Amino acid sequence: MEREREREYCCMMRDCTRKLALWHTRTFKPILTHEELEPILATKGFVVAARPSPSSSSSGGGLINWVEYVYAAAAATTKSEVLAPPKARLPDSRIDGLHIYTYRAFIDAVNFYLEMDDISTLFHIRGMPLHWMSDRYTKWVPMEVDESIFVYREGTLDQTTESFYNSNRQSCCNGHGSMVIRDKGKKMSESCIVSLKDILAA
Repeated sequence: MEREREREYCCMMRDCTRKLALWHTRTFKPILTHEELEPILATKGFVVAARPSPSSSSSGGGLINWVEYVYAAAAATTKSEVLAPPKARLPDSRIDGLHIYTYRAFIDAVNFYLEMDDISTLFHIRGMPLHWMSDRYTKWVPMEVDESIFVYREGTLDQTTESFYNSNRQSCCNGHGSMVIRDKGKKMSESCIVSLKDILAA
């Protein structure tokens, strides 16, 4: 009986828990891999700086490799007052199920170069249910932001990014185009993190 209750609880948590994903706004489709992301960024002038070699790819609980995108015209567009321009990077392999701060850092870095008035016309972030096959062996960590029950892949949030966005949470919706989570009405949310009931799961 106790084992059956535990199994039912695990099923309930699997069905209720959500992950986030980067969505291509024009096609309204989630972007799950770098193979899907690269062509989209290429149309905006970004190329992959360097991809980790197969021999150095992480597995199991090892270190996470990152893929960085560079803007081809960066030398001509980089602001002179910025000593270290932001890096548009995401973990190697799958890029769904990341922390909200990881997505924000990536989108903010992309828009640093593109300077779009509304970056959400290119990318936005949306909730998705966990997939019982592809996500079952992933180690998930609760996303402790605004009491949400979203989870993210372990090791895909670096300390620098976490510290930066934690310190700027109160001013995250300051008109700089980083507010990219969509609600059910496809409008911009009034906060950088909205509750699970306000995020449409695909």
